[in-house]
Amino acid sequence: MVRLALFGIVVVLLIFVARALFPSKTSSPEQEATEMVMDPNNGVYIPKSEAIKKTIKGKDYYFSSKQSAEEFIEKQSMS
Repeated sequence: MVRLALFGIVVVLLIFVARALFPSKTSSPEQEATEMVMDPNNGVYIPKSEAIKKTIKGKDYYFSSKQSAEEFIEKQSMS
């Protein structure tokens, strides 16, 4: 019975050592949620970090491409 208890303690210690040496990869930045924004011109969702930001009449808009932004601005000036 004492051997079984010692074996259990050794196993638990080995688990703690293994976790310290090889940390979990679940906290990596690659797996964090990415904020998505919608291009108002074509309805495509893109990561906010990759979007082209334009401020039009005091409001921020995010676009998937420069062409999309230009088309949207043109449409806004016509109305």
